[in-house]
Amino acid sequence: MLRVILWVLLCLVFQSSLQAKTCNTVKSLAWLAGNWNSSNDKHRFNESWQQISDATFEGLGSTYSIEKKKIVSSESLRLVEMAGEVFYLAKVASNNLPIAFKLTSCTADSAIFENPQHDFPKKLRYQLTKDKNMTVFVSGDNGKGFAINFVGKNDGKTSVHSK
Repeated sequence: MLRVILWVLLCLVFQSSLQAKTCNTVKSLAWLAGNWNSSNDKHRFNESWQQISDATFEGLGSTYSIEKKKIVSSESLRLVEMAGEVFYLAKVASNNLPIAFKLTSCTADSAIFENPQHDFPKKLRYQLTKDKNMTVFVSGDNGKGFAINFVGKNDGKTSVHSK
């Protein structure tokens, strides 16, 4: 019985170390590459990502107002490997400097980036869905937040799919 328990513990430790190792490179986030779109009655959202090097992804996010017939917000995005960790950098018009979120957890189809010192958001969770679309959960303190359900093509090619 003791051997079985030791074997299970060894497997769990080994699995945890493998999981942690995959989260320290942008290669583990290759499923993000592509063009992702969402819409509601008032807005159209787009987020696109492409890998530009072994250690960097570049992205762009935008919100288009259907009523105003123009882009009302945009952000420049980057995923970068630095010092054995991965960071999500978002540059928005309201901040002079990019905001950094550290990759704290990932699986083959999800990634969580966090910055507890930032006012909002504090956490970004990207989740690839079973139908190969993507949901982004944006959250802060006290349950404040929202989700965007994106559809798109995650093969790294620019392709627009609207809902």
